[in-house]
Amino acid sequence: GKFDFIAVCFDKKDRDAAEILIDDLQNNHLRTWSSERGCDLTQAEDADRFAACRTVIILISKDMLASDDCAALIRAAVEQDKALVLLLIDHANLVGRDDLNAMLNRSVRMIDYAPESVDDCINELIGLDCVYDCLMLANETPDMKKTSIWDILNREL
Repeated sequence: GKFDFIAVCFDKKDRDAAEILIDDLQNNHLRTWSSERGCDLTQAEDADRFAACRTVIILISKDMLASDDCAALIRAAVEQDKALVLLLIDHANLVGRDDLNAMLNRSVRMIDYAPESVDDCINELIGLDCVYDCLMLANETPDMKKTSIWDILNREL
């Protein structure tokens, strides 16, 4: 579409947490996109959608930090001048990751995301201009937004 949207990126092992986050964002009328791969920039479709988004939310977990995808996603967001929000899950932190810290010298938000603080996290996210800009318009319906594979699989017949 031609409207601002959020790309949600995650490690495949964090798919459950990502699905909860995506559902919460969509329930708050935010346009979101993600791939079942978690956003693999080596795939043309994922790279194109990533390039078109307004905001990138990356779920940072221990698994994500252990993969090369984490640095690639952050690097792409910085190079493409995307608004970047890092959600820290499973007590992951960036201490000692000089390769990542060197890319975080611009405006980046880091928010703790845990099951006991999901509502607080969503409220904090919605308060960010880069997320708020991705709200659906008053006349926009959920059917107009891009559906994910999860929507198709979870849709009642």
